[in-house]
Amino acid sequence: MQRRYMTVLCLLVTLMVLAFSTQRGFTQDSSTANCPTLVQQALQALGPNCGGLGRNTACYGYNKVAATFSQAVADDYFTKPSDQAGLSSVASLSTSPLDTQLNEWGVAVMSVQANIPDSLPGQSVRFILLGNSEMQNDVAPPDTQAASQPITVTTTTGSNIRSAPTRNANVLGSVPANTELTADGISDDQQWVRVVFNEAAVGWISRALVTSGSDIDSLPVVNDVPQTPMQAFRLKTGVAGLTCADAPSLLMVQGPKNVQIQITANGVDVQLGSTLVLQTTDKNKFQIATIDGTGRVGNLVIPAGFMTEAPMGDDGNVNGRFGAVLPIPKSELDKLQVLENIPPDILNYEVNVPNNAVVIAPRPTPVPTSATPNTTGSADCANFKATSPLDGLNYGVNTFYWDPAPGATSYRLNVVGFGTKDSSSTNTTFDLFDAGQQFQMSWFVQALVNGQVSCTTPTVTVPREALPPPFSASWQCGPGKDEVTVNYQNVPPGSNAVAIEIYTLELRQEYPVPPRSGSKTFGNFTRSGGRVVASNGQSIDLPNLTCRAG
Repeated sequence: MQRRYMTVLCLLVTLMVLAFSTQRGFTQDSSTANCPTLVQQALQALGPNCGGLGRNTACYGYNKVAATFSQAVADDYFTKPSDQAGLSSVASLSTSPLDTQLNEWGVAVMSVQANIPDSLPGQSVRFILLGNSEMQNDVAPPDTQAASQPITVTTTTGSNIRSAPTRNANVLGSVPANTELTADGISDDQQWVRVVFNEAAVGWISRALVTSGSDIDSLPVVNDVPQTPMQAFRLKTGVAGLTCADAPSLLMVQGPKNVQIQITANGVDVQLGSTLVLQTTDKNKFQIATIDGTGRVGNLVIPAGFMTEAPMGDDGNVNGRFGAVLPIPKSELDKLQVLENIPPDILNYEVNVPNNAVVIAPRPTPVPTSATPNTTGSADCANFKATSPLDGLNYGVNTFYWDPAPGATSYRLNVVGFGTKDSSSTNTTFDLFDAGQQFQMSWFVQALVNGQVSCTTPTVTVPREALPPPFSASWQCGPGKDEVTVNYQNVPPGSNAVAIEIYTLELRQEYPVPPRSGSKTFGNFTRSGGRVVASNGQSIDLPNLTCRAG
């Protein structure tokens, strides 16, 4: 009897343990399952909480957000969703990691002016801080730039717009005489005016080339790159507490369309005309990923769907070189899909995250073409494929290779969106210099039999290297008496000719492009000014030069 009692007791205990374990597992799974619901709830709240956010303002998007300020504030200041604060007073912002038990997942929204001039009102850079993330404002309040009243200036002659207030700066573009431009600043030597042209680009024009019905001297001095609140910052992201693929911790930065934005993140200057995702990793690295458009760090271009990272020092700033630009892994892209749920009225434009990672295959060894004559009217396409380049394209001349399709009488290289080129062999060169500022391109090859397409290789999509150096020109006396030599380098994409003008000689001489750099010598020269003009409209002014007294 006692043995039977002990057996029943053991059975009951076992059942209780199993029930407890099952219930515990169910509770954990349910908690994790709540993650997408909470994230969706948080993102949906951003519209009513932070829609219509003014420039240089932070918004408490969703619970829980913590902030510190550079001045004393009330106890209830910026403590609940929909609260707003001026960025000039924000010292730091941090958002809480996912916690389904407390119903917390911090989201903060910022409308940042960055380097957008006051003459482009209403436009701003959108910062979305998510999850276990912290930002420190590296622009001190005394350094913030006060808003100024822009004025209209009018060019008196055809004029260059330069990237800095000096003739040594590269030319961003040119405008004809009688062009009205909006000006919002002046250099400290009073010789250059900062203007907006082509509705979005910002540059400098010589004051001597413009007039205005307003007082140009009233413009504020803006010699350096303007630093507005949160344009420079340090970011730290991590993983803590409960988490799931739908609850990332990161900073998303999105500029207005067609405006080049400059920010300084963790000590490095970052340019974007796009949507970027910034994170720090558990390996103490700073990571930049491009969701759409392009990002740039120095001369390193980061196309859409790609990322790069660099080591950080103890102070949180980058202290080493960025590594290779690599495709964003599929696991990361899956995590980033949640960004598409951010309400459109919070952003400059809707986010479209790539669904699949860019596949870059290793470069195989090219196989020599077959000399087998075609007697059937078709080609053998069993092994016909593109072989190089599969990992990246030069900005200029590239040599393309493919495996043969025996029986083909010729081949046709297709560079998508740019052009084609026929070849009688299994390779050909193609100059992509004039293919625009695309940072990712696709190509494929067709096997032809007597001019008819027999088969086509799969399309290859690869990144393209960074832009070449800027267009520049100079001149000097010599080498002979009464001679002057004009040098020009890197004639810009889209130009098929370059012209040299020497004013006192009433000379305008054109030269074909390529080559895109050259040196030309002219006689009967005493003194003059001049310029070098690319056929796409960009020009370089040559300063007044005297080669002998007269």
